[in-house]
Amino acid sequence: MSPAVFSIPVATLISCVMLSLSSPALAEQDAEAERAPRPAKIIAVAERPRETKISQPIVVEPDQSAVLTLLEGGVLQEFPVKEGMLVKKGDLIARVDTRILENNVNQARSQLAQAKVEFERAKILLKQGNIPESTYDQRATEYELGELNVEASVKRLEDATLLAPFDGVIALVNVDQFQTVNAQQEIVTLQSENKFRAVMHIPASQLVDATDVDILESHLALDVAPLISIPAEFRSLAQQADPSTQTYEAQMNFTRPDGLVVLPGMTGQVYAKVVPNASKPYVKVIEVPMAAVQYDGQTPFVWLVQDQGDALSVTRRDIVLEDEIGINLAVLEGLEVGDEIVGAGASYLFEGMKIRRFGG
Repeated sequence: MSPAVFSIPVATLISCVMLSLSSPALAEQDAEAERAPRPAKIIAVAERPRETKISQPIVVEPDQSAVLTLLEGGVLQEFPVKEGMLVKKGDLIARVDTRILENNVNQARSQLAQAKVEFERAKILLKQGNIPESTYDQRATEYELGELNVEASVKRLEDATLLAPFDGVIALVNVDQFQTVNAQQEIVTLQSENKFRAVMHIPASQLVDATDVDILESHLALDVAPLISIPAEFRSLAQQADPSTQTYEAQMNFTRPDGLVVLPGMTGQVYAKVVPNASKPYVKVIEVPMAAVQYDGQTPFVWLVQDQGDALSVTRRDIVLEDEIGINLAVLEGLEVGDEIVGAGASYLFEGMKIRRFGG
C-alpha cells in the first residue's frame, strides 16, 4: 500500500507562517498597551466643617389660625359654611340680620342731608349779617356730627358681615344659623389649608452656640407617613426658655405634599444637618467621594496617587470611615489634607499601576 499523501492548500500554509511570524509583534503591542498610563480622575483631599445631625419630635400647627367673630350682634341670618369647608379670602362666613342697621344708615344720611342744607343756608346768612356767629357755629357742629353719625352707622352695618381674612379651611364651627349671637362671640375657627408649622421644644443644653451654626438642610417626617420626606425651613426660635420645662420653642415652615392629609395636632420628627458658620472655628473632617472608596472584605481603601517624577502611579491606602451614608464619606484615619487620590474608576486599578490625569 502506498503511503497516504495529505494535500495542504498553499494559501493556508502561507497564513500559518505569517501568523507565527507576527505573534511576537502582537504580544509586544499588548504589553505596551498595558504599560500605557491609564487616564484617571485625580482629586485632592480637602477638609470641611464637621456636620452635626440633629432630630427633634414635632407637633403640627397651622401656619395661620384665627378665631373669627362678628363685631355686631344679632340673629345669624346668613351662615353658608360648615366644618372642613374650603374658603377663599373675602368669602362670606356669616351675616346677622341687617334690617335695623340699614334703616339706621338711611336715617343718618337723611339727617346729614338736612344738616348740610341748614349749614349752607347759615353760611349765606352769616355773610349777610342776618344771624349771629354762634348760630353758624351750631349749624356747622350739627353738620359735622351728622357726618360722624353716617360713618358710625355704615361701620355698624359693615360689622354685621364676617368675611374670610385669608384662604383656608373652616376648622371649627361654634354657632348655628338663625341663632342670636353677641358681638365678639366666637363664630368659626379658620386655619390655613396647605401651609403648616412644625413646632418643637429644644432643651437648653442643645442650644449652646446655636447662633453660630448654619442649617445645611432640614426635613421632617410625620408619624402617619414616616417614609415621606417633607422639606422644611427654619421659621423662628424663642429667645426665652419655658420656665416649667427649660426648653426653647422653635418652629419650621413646611407645605403639605400633594396627596397627603396633614392636620393640626399630628406628630412627627424633624431632621436637620448643621455646621458651624464660616465666622466661627470648627472641628475639621476630611471627606472623599463614595466612588473613590473600594473594599477588601470589610476594609475600606482608596488608591493614593504617587508622583514618580516622570509618571504617576497608585498605591493602596487603607482608611477608617465614619459610620454614615452619603455621596461623600468622612475619613477618620488614613489620609491627610493635600493627599491626592483617584476619585472615580478605582475598581479598574491595581497596585503600582501607571496613570495619568484625565484630560491631561
